[in-house]
Amino acid sequence: MPHHYSVTLEIARPLSDVFAFLTKPKNLVQLAPPDLNLELLTAPDVLMLGARLVWKGRRWGISQQMTHEVLTFEHEKLIIVEQKQGPLKRWVHANHFHATDAGTKIVEMIDYDPPGGMLGYLITADGIRKDLEKLMAYRERKLREIFAPQ
Repeated sequence: MPHHYSVTLEIARPLSDVFAFLTKPKNLVQLAPPDLNLELLTAPDVLMLGARLVWKGRRWGISQQMTHEVLTFEHEKLIIVEQKQGPLKRWVHANHFHATDAGTKIVEMIDYDPPGGMLGYLITADGIRKDLEKLMAYRERKLREIFAPQ
């Protein structure tokens, strides 16, 4: 059964600045809470259609490697990334970008399914949702910090 999570972030910076920052995979590591122990193993310098990112992290007491691929890339509008290999049955993360009078609105939509088998007893949909809430709260704080007025 598919599960959905969405959140809207408002950043007081121009769309071009926010989009440029989020298309550099090395910057994405900064947006993950330290307890995920997220490490970017391979990725291009800048995201583009078809780009593959290989991540390593430790969560739920398990070290995991994930491969994500950029399925959709519309400059300053939309980036959709799908897990091609990893612990979840399904993971599709869409970032919709909108310019606003105050700066940039990002609507993040994630479709996911927990893993099957024995791992599915440890990594449940509710557990993933709680982690997403924590992750997105951290991500928003970090983005506001990074893009704070100078």
